Amino acid sequence: MLLVTTSRHTSPRVRSFVKDLVSVFPCSIRIQRGHKTLEDLAIEAYTRGLKYVLIVSEFYGNPGRLFLFEVQAEIAPKLVKIADLILKGVKLSRENPLASKVYGASSIAIDHSKCISSDCFLLADILLRVFQPRIAKDPDVTVLLEEDKYIIVKFQSVHGKLIGPVLRVLRVIRGGGVETETGIQG
Repeated sequence: MLLVTTSRHTSPRVRSFVKDLVSVFPCSIRIQRGHKTLEDLAIEAYTRGLKYVLIVSEFYGNPGRLFLFEVQAEIAPKLVKIADLILKGVKLSRENPLASKVYGASSIAIDHSKCISSDCFLLADILLRVFQPRIAKDPDVTVLLEEDKYIIVKFQSVHGKLIGPVLRVLRVIRGGGVETETGIQG
């Protein structure tokens, strides 16, 4: 369903963030980016049967931006950008004493009842699109979208406990087409 990786130049904090995301997203796989181009990532996702690619870029050693792509395979697999999420900050699961880890999540739900802005509803639509086959009434993981000054993204287990990272999203930008390598190396 989702291939998660980092930009080419990354930090330990960004790698930990990617591990946290993979632990809460159902049917997601983490790979090391290395020197792989976007075309290589498209081929990797296509051969593994994954439909989406998420690239985490860093800003001064912290996760700064999330690039979400859809894998389209007409003649050769290529990545089509769906959205960019500009992050204001993240709290890793290891930094939150109340958070616990979950592995092997197979279903998810998106709770956008506290959304007010169009960016929050856009983020909810994007998450629903990506995880549509795994949406369930009684999920293993619930994504909670809240708004304050920023869009707060939290993950909750079936028992109501916080799991995984907490994201503060500054802005959601809708994508629009085939992406090139420019601007994503981070």
